[in-house]
Amino acid sequence: MKRKAMLVLALALLASVAVVPAALARSGGQDYTYRVTVENLSENQTITPVVSATHNGDFRLFRNGQAASNGIQQLAENGGVPVLAAELMANANVGGVAVIGSAPIAPGDYVSSVISTDPAHRRLSLAAMLICTNDGFAGQSSMVLPHALGAERTYYANSFDAGTEVNTEAYADLVPPCDGLGGTGMSNPALAENGVVHPHPGIGGGGDLTYADHGWNDPVLRITIERIES
Repeated sequence: MKRKAMLVLALALLASVAVVPAALARSGGQDYTYRVTVENLSENQTITPVVSATHNGDFRLFRNGQAASNGIQQLAENGGVPVLAAELMANANVGGVAVIGSAPIAPGDYVSSVISTDPAHRRLSLAAMLICTNDGFAGQSSMVLPHALGAERTYYANSFDAGTEVNTEAYADLVPPCDGLGGTGMSNPALAENGVVHPHPGIGGGGDLTYADHGWNDPVLRITIERIES
């Protein structure tokens, strides 16, 4: 799909994706502040705003080979940004939550947000839906935050399949506007897969999607984390 078409896709999706406020915090006493920048490296996949969270070493946003949480499932199937954000805010191992970006992020574009945390929550995880997929998402779990003021670290995020919905690649089973119908984009229980998170196999071309218009190569995201003044 040409870049112009992808930008139109991004603008259209804005009306169908609810976003929670950025830089939400669980508690006070925060003395580490970071600027997190996420760049969409894919050629043909617009992504949702990115849900990020600082946390301790006991928490994992997702694990390869294990079942996805409800929040990851809702993000990967329906673009459920606020569902995942709320799940993270309710987790005692999480320090702060930020939604990076206020609209879908087109290929080649980047967004930034500031998130604060405390010494007990010095790791960062994030995820975003690959919009033109059944249950695909890009994510990175448990990145170590830089310590020194002004220090910067760069990470890369690959694509994953949540293992929760069959990859029909049919417009009728995709979220708007990828469904081509302006439908609700909610999960179809008949397509439940009951699998585990695993590397995404990519676009197979067996339905309405094509690799030329919707395909991508890993990594999908470039993540830059810089410690800044509070």
